[in-house]
Amino acid sequence: MPQKQATTSKPLKVQNIFGQPLTIFGLPVERDIIFSDSKGTYKKRIEKQQRRLLVKTTFIKFFLQDDERILCLTTGYSPVSILEQILTGPAFLFFKRAYFIFTDRRILHIPTRFNQSSRSAISQISYDDCSMIHLKGRSLIVTYKNNKQECFHYLGRREKKKIGALLKNITPKLKEAGSLQQRVYLCPSCTNILKAREFICPTCKMVFKSSVKANLTSLLIPGGGYFYNHYTFPGILVGLLDSALIICLAYRLSSLNAGMPANTIMIAVLLGSLIIEKFITTYHAGHLIEDFIPEKKNYTQRKI
Repeated sequence: MPQKQATTSKPLKVQNIFGQPLTIFGLPVERDIIFSDSKGTYKKRIEKQQRRLLVKTTFIKFFLQDDERILCLTTGYSPVSILEQILTGPAFLFFKRAYFIFTDRRILHIPTRFNQSSRSAISQISYDDCSMIHLKGRSLIVTYKNNKQECFHYLGRREKKKIGALLKNITPKLKEAGSLQQRVYLCPSCTNILKAREFICPTCKMVFKSSVKANLTSLLIPGGGYFYNHYTFPGILVGLLDSALIICLAYRLSSLNAGMPANTIMIAVLLGSLIIEKFITTYHAGHLIEDFIPEKKNYTQRKI
């Protein structure tokens, strides 16, 4: 059976109860859709929820294209690899939260912290660059035209049916359509597309956090990798664990060096625990910067 191809979406068939096009907090929305359920019926609770999410994402007005309209907003989680899930366990739920903004042309993915504040990063999934987009439970599964696949877990329960209805209205296009063929990150300052594995914007020269610095700070400073990524609470917890292991190991080694009886098994356990802990935190800190996080917190946002 041939694989479905997905690109630009068609609006849901709804009754126009508003009349004129609407801009909310400076963001252009398809008002017949954004405040409606999967059947196109206006709901007050949906309007309240969508307005709440719009307030938190007003900065995306700089990223929207001419005549682009927002159809739906929801929360969810960024893709997480199997290895990352194994190493971090359920902690990935703390680090991978995100907003998803469905427009009539693409999906905007905005990584957030646990308190739902933006990490100053944004990526786009253009419908033209996808061969298939579908929901499986509450997971959004995207297959790109370069044959790569990504899974975004735990989309908002309230928006699940509506998103499913939106995706069914996506019109197929030729496989050759779409020049990017995958999800790409946008510069939070100038809004232009960033190059993979290059930690400086080719347009405005904004500098982003690098995996080298993340790995070095994680290895050399207790909890440093998380502090570098502005995760203070995890940094404190890991820093305390780091320090405790180092102090205990140093005490055991000093006792051994002084000729006092020492438990070599305990020394081996402490050393092994420190190595494993450093490997996990260094690996994780390096992955946290993959979303293209700016080095500086304060920057000018403008469209070039």
